[in-house]
Amino acid sequence: MAHFLKLQNLSILLALTLLLNIQLLANSERLYLLMGDAYMLAITMFGLVSLILFTRLIIKRIRQLAPSPWNLSLYVLWLPYLALFTYVWTQIVPAPGEAAWPSPVVGLLIIALTIIFPLYVFIVHMVARSKQPTT
Repeated sequence: MAHFLKLQNLSILLALTLLLNIQLLANSERLYLLMGDAYMLAITMFGLVSLILFTRLIIKRIRQLAPSPWNLSLYVLWLPYLALFTYVWTQIVPAPGEAAWPSPVVGLLIIALTIIFPLYVFIVHMVARSKQPTT
């Protein structure tokens, strides 16, 4: 049961990683209205810093997991959490008007991020497993 809860915790962290970057892209128009021309630098810096911090935290948590075939479920378990968190976010913070809606290209970028995200999970999982001592 403890292993299952650790997997769920990791899945939540993975979903939050992707959700944060998706929301940065989707709300770029709002940030532009608030910050002006400095919004792109803010999005880039905040996205990269969050990605690096979450990656370090996820690697640390994966190293604490016992090797098991159930660890491969990490490649899919983040998806329901992402859908849930996205729904909750859109209910709490709705778009105020058409000026704050993202452009269609941002939607394509979000789809690409979501499709490529399992590759990120694979890379993080392999890096974490390569740093574990073998028995």
